[in-house]
Order: sequence, then C-alpha cells, then structure tokens
Amino acid sequence: MSEVYHRLVDHLRNNGVHFQEIEHPPAASAVEYRRVVGSALHEQAKALLLRRHRRGGGKDLLIHVLPGDQRGDLDALAGPLEAKRLRMARAGELREATGCSFGELPSVGSVFGLPLSMDARLLAQKRIFFNAGVLDRSVILDPKDLEAVESPIVVTLPHAAPRP
Repeated sequence: MSEVYHRLVDHLRNNGVHFQEIEHPPAASAVEYRRVVGSALHEQAKALLLRRHRRGGGKDLLIHVLPGDQRGDLDALAGPLEAKRLRMARAGELREATGCSFGELPSVGSVFGLPLSMDARLLAQKRIFFNAGVLDRSVILDPKDLEAVESPIVVTLPHAAPRP
C-alpha cells in the first residue's frame, strides 16, 4: 500500500473522522468509478491539483475538489481562489507535490501541506467518495467531517450543467 494511502488513513483517524474504506478494481473514469463503487456521480469528490498564479504575485499549488459530474472551470474558479490565473498541474508537479499519479489524488490538502478548496455542492451530499491515494481503494465519509478537518475554501459557482 502506498505512503499516501497510509498518511490519509492516519490523518482521518487521528482527527476523529468516521469513514468507510472500500477496496475495488481500479476505475479509469468517473462513470466507471460509479459502477465499481456504487456511487452517484455527484457524490464523487474529484480532486484536481491546480497551479495558482496569485493576484498579488507568487505561485502555489492547491487542491480543488468538485463533484464527479462536473468539469473544472478554471476561469470561474480564479476569482474565488484569488488567482490571476489557474492551470492544471502537470504530471511531474503532481508526483513531486503529492506522490500521486493521475487519478490517485485524495480530496484532502493538509496531508500534503496544500490548501484545499471545495465545491459547495459536495457539502450538500450525505456522503462523498474519493480515491485513497491508490486506484483500488476509496474512502466514503460525510463531507461536513472533511470540511471540519480541512477548513477548505468553499466555492459556490454559478450553476453549471453536469457533464454528459
């Protein structure tokens, strides 16, 4: 099991977060993940590593979490995240900052020392699912518990149409 997996599980346990862990075959897409773990697309907390160019100068990385049936609108996120510009992190940046490959990134920031932003629509769910730092294990938890532990920037964007 990966170091990221162990750090995530320890972080959740040490902070008293009640969660379920499930083992499953790896899934290559949100639709396949839905089938494999039995979640609805809007219950999936998809994590994106973003490179932020701050308005006042400087750059940093942050993790943004959004529902699995949505696409990341970097232009719309720039304002709430106080960014002059946002871009998706490259594979090498993802590996260096988190130890994860594409699809493995869990929906937490503090495990990596990174800020977390969260789409407000996830907080309306009773439970959310996300990868546990590996492609064959996931965590299911109450998003309000994640919010309490992570203190994310909660982002409310104008309603966007779900992905087809």
